[in-house]
Amino acid sequence: MKHVLLFSAMLGLAAAPAFAAPHTPATAPAKAETTYPTASFTGTWSVRAEVPPFTVAANKAMGPAARLLVNVPEVFAATIGENRFSLARKNGNSWSGTQHDTTLTMTLVSANAGQIVITNTNGHKVDVPLYRNDP
Repeated sequence: MKHVLLFSAMLGLAAAPAFAAPHTPATAPAKAETTYPTASFTGTWSVRAEVPPFTVAANKAMGPAARLLVNVPEVFAATIGENRFSLARKNGNSWSGTQHDTTLTMTLVSANAGQIVITNTNGHKVDVPLYRNDP
């Protein structure tokens, strides 16, 4: 193949398409999703110093029966109408659960940073960035 291309170049001819490798555009590698163990989600997670933290605990079950139990601070519970959620694993870095018409999803961005998104069927949404607040 190399000799054919070199010979074609010396003669001033274009390389034969049959000998050329097909051009495929380079694609960006897919971003690998980090899978965090259940214990990485547990503990206290704060929004700001003056707001009480979200408290997250895990049951002892494994597999599909595993749950995270989230206590929502009163300042948010008064607005959304729920103060406790039971979450099931959605994927490697996210858990979600619904109580009545309200869904809470907790996602870890890193081992010490996360995000809680609370949505209601009436269209209200609360997006809360969190950081680990374990003593």
